[in-house]
Amino acid sequence: MSFASAIISYKKNLSTAFSFALLLVFVLPFVWLSNVFISSGTVLIDYGFIKEPILDAVLLLITLLVFLYFYSLFVCLMVFSVRKDLSNVKINYFLNEKIHKLAFKYFRFLAIFTVIAALVSSLLIAYGFPIEAINLILFIISSSFLFLAQTIVVDEESLSSSVLTNWDFITKNFSDFILVIIIGLVSIFLLQLFEFIIDYFLLVGNFFSLLIALVFLVPFLEVLKTRIYMERFELIKIYHSNK
Repeated sequence: MSFASAIISYKKNLSTAFSFALLLVFVLPFVWLSNVFISSGTVLIDYGFIKEPILDAVLLLITLLVFLYFYSLFVCLMVFSVRKDLSNVKINYFLNEKIHKLAFKYFRFLAIFTVIAALVSSLLIAYGFPIEAINLILFIISSSFLFLAQTIVVDEESLSSSVLTNWDFITKNFSDFILVIIIGLVSIFLLQLFEFIIDYFLLVGNFFSLLIALVFLVPFLEVLKTRIYMERFELIKIYHSNK
């Protein structure tokens, strides 16, 4: 089962998973900036940031983009760690020549998506569009790119081809797509519950939930998605049959 094998792969790549903790250095600037909130294991932007002075809005976007770049790098490293465990990869060549290009490709997508989503959402809020509807639409759209990091790192195609491959994989493996979504939603609910309990005593639950999300939830989900992606295309079987 992919879930059980994902736990094994996660344990095998703990050092890579723990590297996500380096993203905590962004906590201070995010706390300092207005219109940014840390909750439920993630960083949230207030849709009203567009009404702030131009310098504040630009500074917020720059900080967010820098965060997204390093986040993209760590995600791609996590996906690659699982890929190298399951297939034949020249590690030194990949790390020196490939990983930064692939991470930048993933970052480019996240940056464009985030900026457009933030600006459009802010404009919709200004025109009285329900925030619940905006959040639902963003969730559905972002979910449609669930396996994008896997298609980028495993297949090493262009960004447009990776997006199409991601959609093709989701349509052909919809039950796996739903499985990952359910695991993610349940995990976020548990994080919110944990955050509430910690806040009841110390009022720092949001920082603890962010730490757990970065070190455990995000890396594990990337491991799970990578194993699902590679197993469904039988890349693992091909590799082991040729050993």
